[in-house]
Amino acid sequence: MSSSDQHDPYPGLLRIEPLRKWFDEVGLGRGSDISFERVAAGESNEVFVVRRSGSTWVLRRPSAVPLSVEGANKIMAREYRFQGALAGSGVPHAKPLALCCDTSVTGAVFYVMEFVDGVVLADPPAEEVGGESAGRLVMEQMIDALADLAVIDVDKVGVSDLGKPDGFLERQVRRWRDQLDGYSRRDLPGIDGVGDWLEENRPTGMRPGIMHGDFNRHNMLFTRERPTRLAAVLDWENATVGDPLMDLGYLLSSWRPDDPGLPVRAELVGRWSDRAGRTPEALGWYAVMSTFKLACMLEGVRVRQLDDPTREVTPFLADTVIELVARAAVLIHEADTW
Repeated sequence: MSSSDQHDPYPGLLRIEPLRKWFDEVGLGRGSDISFERVAAGESNEVFVVRRSGSTWVLRRPSAVPLSVEGANKIMAREYRFQGALAGSGVPHAKPLALCCDTSVTGAVFYVMEFVDGVVLADPPAEEVGGESAGRLVMEQMIDALADLAVIDVDKVGVSDLGKPDGFLERQVRRWRDQLDGYSRRDLPGIDGVGDWLEENRPTGMRPGIMHGDFNRHNMLFTRERPTRLAAVLDWENATVGDPLMDLGYLLSSWRPDDPGLPVRAELVGRWSDRAGRTPEALGWYAVMSTFKLACMLEGVRVRQLDDPTREVTPFLADTVIELVARAAVLIHEADTW
């Protein structure tokens, strides 16, 4: 929608005139005509495609009613820095172009990044990118990106202050248990047993690095071609400096290929190890931990949806949380085989 069609097409989210002036100041296009198209309205963030002077970018800002205004604004600045830290690495990403911390411009901290043309893949991938035959390539490229992320030196890229790696693993179960207790509305059978096992079997050491925090194909853009390739890893809102094995365990925790053309888990772990230059230890623990964490997070989303009349309720979310807890219990029995 062009600014000439409606003064502020997304009230509460965008202020067109201040935005146009800000785009002028940071050198992103020229002229009075600027348009914004809302392409994603998530629980935490809003995404707009911006067009001006023949160029296209993406603007990312917090939702209109975040859980914490201050927290949401800090996350925007963190996202911007983490994406900037990927420059020169093998991790495909959208280059961050400009950060605005002046909330008078449009009501929140926001940033603009380059536009990456691509598609979020279904499972199995669509025929335009190769269908089921693309499954192996897709997973291998995701593993490669994850390995490249794990080897980034956080001190050299200037993000070592964006996390607290000391005691990181020791804090995990307690943190998510406390959050769950804070918004608990129902019993989750088995959740305490999973938490107890995690505390009793926690790895004794870790190698700090950048964690994406939600590394799955829903946060990836792939090119519309055969063979497809990973074009960008998106959504860095949960990124931190922590243990990269959390991302690897998360990605592989639900990996159950029933197609002989797909790689088995051992292949993927070996590929990650060769590229990252290290062999992951206690990976089964990380798979359980990531599943436990996701169950706690999604239960929080479910409760917010129920308590906030402005949010839509996801009908299958309640069952999904129960299934994740059960999945974590299964993974506990398999942990020694990872």
